[in-house]
Amino acid sequence: MPIAEQLTVMLQNKPGALAELCTELSKLAVNIVAIMAPESNSQTPLRMVTTSHTAAKRVLTAMGLSFTEQKILAIRVADRPGSLGRLTRKLAENGINVEYIYGSMVKGMGKALIVLSVTDLERASKLV
Repeated sequence: MPIAEQLTVMLQNKPGALAELCTELSKLAVNIVAIMAPESNSQTPLRMVTTSHTAAKRVLTAMGLSFTEQKILAIRVADRPGSLGRLTRKLAENGINVEYIYGSMVKGMGKALIVLSVTDLERASKLV
C-alpha cells in the first residue's frame, strides 16, 4: 500500500526532546519506521511514519505537542543503484513533482522505505 500517513510534530530543538518523544512512543509499542528532521534553531518540524498512527497521535496529544497529519507515498524500493531514479523518473514523466523525500533503510534487507510528498498523491500511488 503506497499511501501512508505521516505526522509532522513541532519539536523543541533541545537536548532530550527527541529522546522523550521516542520514550513515550515506545510505551505504547509504537515503532518509528521513517523519520526526518531538518536543521533548525528553536523548533524543528519532525516528520515521521509510525507503525500505529492512532497510538502515535494519542502520545503527541498527551505530551501537548502540536502536530499535523498528511498522506504521503511510502514505497519500498530495491537497495541498488538506479532504483530511486526509476521511481522518480516515472513520476516526472507523468508530470508529478516530488515536494520532499526522505528514507529509511536497514542494510541486508534488500529494500529501502522511501517517503515522498508529491503534487498528485492519487495518481502517483497508481503509478508506483
